[in-house]
Amino acid sequence: MKNKLTSLVLMCVMIAWLGIKPEVSLAQFRPAIDVQEWPTGKVVLVDGDTLYGALTYYRTQDIVNVHHEDGTMSSLSPVNVEYFIAQEMPSGRSYTFRTLRWDMGKAYSDFKKPTFFEELNRGLLTLIMRETYVRRDGSNIAASNYFYDPNNYSSNQFTDQVKELYYILLPDGEILSLRNLRKDLHSLFGKKSKDVKSYVKLNKLDYEKPHELIAIVNYFNTISNTTSQVH
Repeated sequence: MKNKLTSLVLMCVMIAWLGIKPEVSLAQFRPAIDVQEWPTGKVVLVDGDTLYGALTYYRTQDIVNVHHEDGTMSSLSPVNVEYFIAQEMPSGRSYTFRTLRWDMGKAYSDFKKPTFFEELNRGLLTLIMRETYVRRDGSNIAASNYFYDPNNYSSNQFTDQVKELYYILLPDGEILSLRNLRKDLHSLFGKKSKDVKSYVKLNKLDYEKPHELIAIVNYFNTISNTTSQVH
């Protein structure tokens, strides 16, 4: 008990000396696997108004809540929102979500529902993303795990895991699902496919790593002019 108390005192002294405020956590936070919270952000509405405040995004329900300084809250669906930007502090890292009309992946459907997509880049090919959630049997997972994966939410019975679903937004507003990332992207790259493959090989990029996937699509956009046709 004495040793634990001594360690706690030393930790508090170090925190005070470094000027760290342990109660402040201003990065994005997930209270549940499909819920994200940010300390600040803005939501631009379809009527032109802009709301500011802490944001809570319920991915499964496609609802974003804006927490106002006066303690009130606005709960908004994609039909009301043009886009919203969530921001971490003090890093300033931002996440952009846009409302796009989507056929929900149903081929030949004329009905397109306003839906939030996370926008990962901008260009001739715009990479956008939504999430799905996979539940695995966790009974065989070792109790001692030395690595923390923020995309995993575990209990003794099961593990929930975030799985990113990627899409391409074309200039005409059409949304294409990337079921096979490498194959589908290179089909879109067309005549530039060979150049992109050389770039991927030179820089040892992996299509399964989000930041490297963004770099691949950005490279295609860089070597393509705005008049290029995407098939």
